[in-house]
Amino acid sequence: MTGNHAGSAIACAILTIAAFAQTQPAGSRSQISGTVTNAGTSIPQLSLKSDQGADVAITITDRTIILRIPPGETDARKGARIALSDVTAGDRAVIVGPAPADPKTWVATAVLVMTRSDVASLRQKDQEDWKKRGITGMVTAVDPAAGTVAIRGGQHSYIVRPSDKTAYLRYSLDSPRFADARPSTFAEIKTGDQMRVLGNKTEDGATIQAEKIVFGSFRQIAATITSVNPQAGELSVKDLATKKPLTMTVDSNSTMKRLPEQAARTLARRYAPGVQPAGAGNGSGDVSQMLDNLPAMPLSELKPGDAIMVSTTQGSTPGRVTAIMLLAGVEPLLTASSTATRDILSGWSIGGAADTGQ
Repeated sequence: MTGNHAGSAIACAILTIAAFAQTQPAGSRSQISGTVTNAGTSIPQLSLKSDQGADVAITITDRTIILRIPPGETDARKGARIALSDVTAGDRAVIVGPAPADPKTWVATAVLVMTRSDVASLRQKDQEDWKKRGITGMVTAVDPAAGTVAIRGGQHSYIVRPSDKTAYLRYSLDSPRFADARPSTFAEIKTGDQMRVLGNKTEDGATIQAEKIVFGSFRQIAATITSVNPQAGELSVKDLATKKPLTMTVDSNSTMKRLPEQAARTLARRYAPGVQPAGAGNGSGDVSQMLDNLPAMPLSELKPGDAIMVSTTQGSTPGRVTAIMLLAGVEPLLTASSTATRDILSGWSIGGAADTGQ
């Protein structure tokens, strides 16, 4: 899964805009965020593609405050005043204004803008930071008394230690996109959740001092394909654990790879029962990096009878899920280990290294 995501610093800025909105007059505290698609100067109006995918018309009045938010700044009140003519397509914007009768037509009290170039810069910095300090794993235990979470990624286990400054987001049931995640809390973390953590490790590498935590409930499935519909972007599969059929949507956000036969046999030996966990230089990070480096596989390469490992959304419609990460060529792994699906997919970053938020 990959998404159209900017840096998670933008999310932090957007979250603090609520505080800015509280300084606005009563009745002007609703807000909507998205990407500018057109900025009119002859007609004082902005066109916005909201984060929910709707096309929204924003009316600008002579009382509208337009502020540019500097890169990395999370306090909207520190923005610099700009003119409507300074806003261009591709900029990120948050609109503050009265709750509209028609959700596709807003009158702006304030417009907070992050330029397209600033968004790109933040995205690059954020991705680099997640590559260096990010860990993905499955939650194996939650200790509310200690305020810690245990996660397992591949063959490595970690203790996640948040602070009162840690930012939490939870993925939605139907989307692995960071942009669709909502603000959350430690109390919502559950055993079995997939988690991404950004933070520094302790000297022994066993504990992560968490700065950002993104988590959600996903499914990890070993299945065989019963039919492929490339036109509809769908797979019909049989879940090998439950023996039940599933319809699986594959879209532009789905990541699909195929393990070469030799790599599959090597991993099968590594994950076979009785094999000791790999060392720090030969563990889940190496496997995740190897999977990320494999070329993308088109849906047309899959055929009935193929065995696959898949991370999917939970899905709000019974029997229908969306593929996040799909790995083919896994027959040796499924034969060698009953836990291979969990072990491999729990260490493979949701969306790969680039999925670091918006």
